[in-house]
Amino acid sequence: MTPLLRLDGVSKSFGALKVTDAVSLELAAGEALGILGPNGAGKSTLFNLITGGLKPDEGRIEFDGRDITRLAPHARSRLGIGRSHQIPQPFAGMSVYENLLVGAVFGGRQSERQAQSHCLDVLATTGLIDKANRAAGALTLLERKRLELARALALKPKLLLLDEIAGGLTEAECQALVGTIRAIRAAGVSLIWIEHVVHALLSAIDRLFVINFGQALAEGAPAAVLADPRVQSVYMGIDEAAA
Repeated sequence: MTPLLRLDGVSKSFGALKVTDAVSLELAAGEALGILGPNGAGKSTLFNLITGGLKPDEGRIEFDGRDITRLAPHARSRLGIGRSHQIPQPFAGMSVYENLLVGAVFGGRQSERQAQSHCLDVLATTGLIDKANRAAGALTLLERKRLELARALALKPKLLLLDEIAGGLTEAECQALVGTIRAIRAAGVSLIWIEHVVHALLSAIDRLFVINFGQALAEGAPAAVLADPRVQSVYMGIDEAAA
């Protein structure tokens, strides 16, 4: 079966610094992949390569059977790639509902009638239906994180990229957000999630991918990857010989 997303030998350099080094990766439709790595490992660069914010120097990126290596970001979005950002930046003066409607109509090219119904469904899924008419700038941190998810879902993505969305939340808020992410998965959306809150990540993913200095370090079942001495040394600071 053709994977939903495939990266084949993707590399990216900034001058002499190689931030993504021959990374190959596949994601099946309906799968949830977690990405771990220390700060500066190249995780966000990998997302920017997938969404089109950066173009690779080498390699090929395919989505849903189509070569998107040189495709513009807006075109990738319309094919079904959505992204949340680490720091939510909604249109603060607009209502929660209006934030979604703008994305659905202008980003997702939905008719206003279609968008209205879809946005209400997304608000229900993300736990924001009772905040629909509230100004986005008045939301709590957890609510802004939920809105970040909702804005991405308004474009009806097949693949959703989550960038450290659990950061800064309390344990209870984190668990609530994980519940929302599971609901998104249940609706058939595939996920790639970068996260430092490891227990949150592990509760919602099928497979784990670890990157360091732009290179793939380990990949596979989460428990097996976390038990890898190389991962424990790089990510957890545990001496590899001791591990």
